[in-house]
Amino acid sequence: MEISLQDKVKDYYHLAQYHMKLAHIMRNHHQFENALFLCHSALISMIRVLYIYENKAESDSEISLIDLLLLIHTDYNPGLDIVVFIGELNYIVNEGGKGLEVVKVENGDRLIVRTEEVLKELYGRINKGL
Repeated sequence: MEISLQDKVKDYYHLAQYHMKLAHIMRNHHQFENALFLCHSALISMIRVLYIYENKAESDSEISLIDLLLLIHTDYNPGLDIVVFIGELNYIVNEGGKGLEVVKVENGDRLIVRTEEVLKELYGRINKGL
């Protein structure tokens, strides 16, 4: 049974929301590094939503930073700050722990708040067309 693209969009969106709920739980238990990884996972899920929405197809592989820039930062939807934020998170997460600094309470809170802002903005772009 083929899953429609609209169902995939909804599934990835719900996955992003679930990751954020878990990030809050991890933050409340002072598991800040886990919260960072969950925020990153939520953003990746939302990027997949945006990719499916814009291209009417699912991405076969991980989206490169250049593709991300073209997808998020457009003439109609400026989002260079979002691309920079996601790029920084990618760098921290993909360094395999070498680039991962100890995330403190205030940094963890800001990370979660900023991630939620980005998710809301990206979903707002998609929600207009659904």
